[in-house]
Amino acid sequence: MTLYTAAILAPDRPVGHLFELRGWTSGVSRVDDVTVKFGEVEANLHPEPCPGAPAGALGFRAVPSSWVPSGAQKVVVEGPNGETLTESPFFVGVLPGEEPLWLGELEAPKTTKVSEGRVVYVTGWALLDGRAPSLIEVMVEGGRTIRARTRLPREDVAKEFPAFDDAGVSGFEAWVPIDIEPGEERNLSIRVRYRTDGVGEHVSAKRPFLLRNPEADLDDAELADELAGDTAKAMARVHVQTDPKHLLVFTHSLGVGGGQLWLQELLTRMVKEHDWQISLVSETDGPLRADCAELGIPVHVTTHYRYQTVPGYEGHVAEMARFAKCSGAGVALVNTLGGFVGADAAKRAGLPTAWVIHESFELPTFAYQNWGPAKPPNAVWQRWVSALGEADKLIFVADATREMFLPYSKPERCQTVRYGTPMHKFKGRTRGETRRQARQTLGFSPDDFVMINLGIVESRKGNGPLISAMQRIHRIHPNAKLNIVGHHPSPYGLALEDTVERAGLEDVVKLIPVTPEPLRWIQAADLFVNSSDIESLPRSILEAVCCGVPVAATDVFGAREMITDGETGWLFETNDVDAMAAALLRALDATPARRREMAKAAYEKLEPWLDPSGYARDFSHILTELARGHHV
Repeated sequence: MTLYTAAILAPDRPVGHLFELRGWTSGVSRVDDVTVKFGEVEANLHPEPCPGAPAGALGFRAVPSSWVPSGAQKVVVEGPNGETLTESPFFVGVLPGEEPLWLGELEAPKTTKVSEGRVVYVTGWALLDGRAPSLIEVMVEGGRTIRARTRLPREDVAKEFPAFDDAGVSGFEAWVPIDIEPGEERNLSIRVRYRTDGVGEHVSAKRPFLLRNPEADLDDAELADELAGDTAKAMARVHVQTDPKHLLVFTHSLGVGGGQLWLQELLTRMVKEHDWQISLVSETDGPLRADCAELGIPVHVTTHYRYQTVPGYEGHVAEMARFAKCSGAGVALVNTLGGFVGADAAKRAGLPTAWVIHESFELPTFAYQNWGPAKPPNAVWQRWVSALGEADKLIFVADATREMFLPYSKPERCQTVRYGTPMHKFKGRTRGETRRQARQTLGFSPDDFVMINLGIVESRKGNGPLISAMQRIHRIHPNAKLNIVGHHPSPYGLALEDTVERAGLEDVVKLIPVTPEPLRWIQAADLFVNSSDIESLPRSILEAVCCGVPVAATDVFGAREMITDGETGWLFETNDVDAMAAALLRALDATPARRREMAKAAYEKLEPWLDPSGYARDFSHILTELARGHHV
């Protein structure tokens, strides 16, 4: 029986990510008969004499086949039959004077390919010293610096670098609006800064590229005017008696979502408390249609709103304008920014129109994310802009969103109406017994510090960065438990599962499936965390405040209008894992009494508008005034 032995000369100081070690083995005739692994990275072996090797032993030099991640690692030598012959610990780190290891690729924009439209879409992947960077800043000439959305799924990178825990969530993306006219092209450049506190940063070389906004099609503009004229002639032939208390609503979906639930709550109160007759048009069907039926609201489900071509757009607007005029409604309400087809149709039907805009996106960014580069056609884009200017009222849920859209309308036509929540009935507190029952039902111990993140998981919700922040928090507060409520098996959701497993946080971070009843999770919480990088007025924050739960949130749009940092909660910058971790540690380090004081102060600040009957009353007044003005 052959006896195999081996030894490795492990270093007595940290090594860089690419290095080589010497060793020897006996009982084999060639180095191909043994395997050397540095952590999960297999080594390439080269026969070379090894100092101190016994007579007859075969020396080798082992070089990693790829970069080895930072931290404590183990070198293992395996014999021909896979048994471990020897193993030894060593440490990989940044050597003095070295920059942190940066692995990555800026995939778009490319120098060799023209970027089209009003927005520069930036995408790529990056690992800084083996981990996804805490902050990625995109700097495009002619545009402002944008923080990229990070921790996006990258299965391809994970396959190439299986030893790096963050490889599967190393993706990033950003949208940078550029002020460029149709028909204009501009030579620009981009640089990207990757940073992690305590590790360092990497700044990419400047990359040139060409941005071109396609020429406006004059034939499209003429066709749009011609078809709009035909619609006006058709509208002039329709004569219907209108009712100023009959409201026609255009919305994008009857599925379950923030904007849809906001509308459903509003319509319920408009019918039951203010005696409105309502008809509704939606581009997609969904479970909320049954709720409309219970309220006596007839629903017309049309096709997806048509934006892609001028004939398609004008034809769809004409159809909905005729429907609007024949409905007998005396006023229209349009829900969401993407519903501008309904806003255009309502105005062509001669209806006074209020348009509710929840989305805190600049128009070019919203268009790119929904329809792609250089979409919609310029003639349709101009109708979108015109519809914003022609709407009798633009209504927003946050002042910051209102400020964003002021250039498209007149200040007197723009109004903020914040919504409330049925959870206002809890009056800013959760009874001790209710909290104990909720925690017991959900399996929490009295010593657990329960953190709740609520909402359907998706990249803009910042769930990935939040999990990364928990890796640091757990080391300082091992009793902290994060519960992300709203998980589903999307590519992003599956990447979150993999991140939790790779980080060994299965007992620290729980991914809870989407639930229609999140109340008990809120009632069980010690801290509510909103980690989104884009929001208007997060409903979940209102619900937490109503239940007396202190809030830590990203400093974004309506969140900063609800939470004052250090007084009624804790705020942190978007898309910055270091800033998020620091803010959460501030919350965890606060005394229970201080957290209760903050929660109480938050409720007292928001209490005047938390009752949803208040915003229903405001909308009833606004729509009544619009209808009266039209019927005078």
